[in-house]
Amino acid sequence: MPEPALPRFAFLVHALSRFHRGAMGVPQGRLGLIFHRRDGSAVEDISTLCRFQLAGVAEGVVVGIPLTPEQMLTDQDLALERMVAAVAALDGVAAVGLGSLCAVIAGRGEALAERVSVPITTGAAATAWALSENTLALKPEGPVGIIGSRGPVGRVVSEILAAAGVPLLVDSKRTGRSLKVPHADSPEAVAAACDVVVGAGPTGATLDPAALRPGATVVDVAIPPTIKGAIPAGVRVLSGEAVTPAPGWTRGFWGSAYHLLAGYGYSQVYACLLEPLVLAASGQTEPLALGRRVSSASVERFGTAARTMGFSPCHVADHGLSRWM
Repeated sequence: MPEPALPRFAFLVHALSRFHRGAMGVPQGRLGLIFHRRDGSAVEDISTLCRFQLAGVAEGVVVGIPLTPEQMLTDQDLALERMVAAVAALDGVAAVGLGSLCAVIAGRGEALAERVSVPITTGAAATAWALSENTLALKPEGPVGIIGSRGPVGRVVSEILAAAGVPLLVDSKRTGRSLKVPHADSPEAVAAACDVVVGAGPTGATLDPAALRPGATVVDVAIPPTIKGAIPAGVRVLSGEAVTPAPGWTRGFWGSAYHLLAGYGYSQVYACLLEPLVLAASGQTEPLALGRRVSSASVERFGTAARTMGFSPCHVADHGLSRWM
């Protein structure tokens, strides 16, 4: 008898630059993208980048929408239409996850969820789980600075760290007042006061590197990165979303290329990719994260499921290449 079909999930991503847009054309031999004769805005430019499988649990596909961040933010209606088209072309998937700005525009996934029948999840619960776990693993002694604390990930990570007894300095008066923790008026003021800085903003590029303390550690999930420009000598930047793959995680040639070129590194994966996997494998239709708020209960729910499947935070994974998908 044939093996029963595994639950299927999909993950939507976009390009981070013109170069990355061209690279997205390579797996399917899209010469117009590769040689920059197309701008990636047409429906036919959407394509499959790679496939993943967790043996006996679920299998998934990464779908590339080759729009740059500038295109995504300038014409959010177009970006939404392309995400709708990408989901419509999928067959038999039980959940769809959103990567990078795909998870930010159009009401943080809510507008897409209203247009399609497949459960949509933004990856924010998975990101918050990995980020909080990787930060706690550093065993910080002084206050941890949170940049992007008003965003969905930054807010819930602040809640989790505060509940764990970690002293915090956040960059939002509202978040500070709500959690009863100190706040500073700017990312630079946060960085100047902390040896460990968490970059949790949804779009990054908010911190002047000159503000960082010598020898500081930045645990970052922002895309583009939180630090504007070159990383100062002696400053360590860790990938806050890094997760060690579970036994049985297979990826094939293009999946391995995605791991490397998207910044995962060969032996790690980013947590947000796993959020739709958890939904698909569990048969749940309620998204773990959608819209502007992420609950600590959803973060815990994701973490419990991910650990049961064999995934674990990397803790000390050095930041890899910039993500391009």
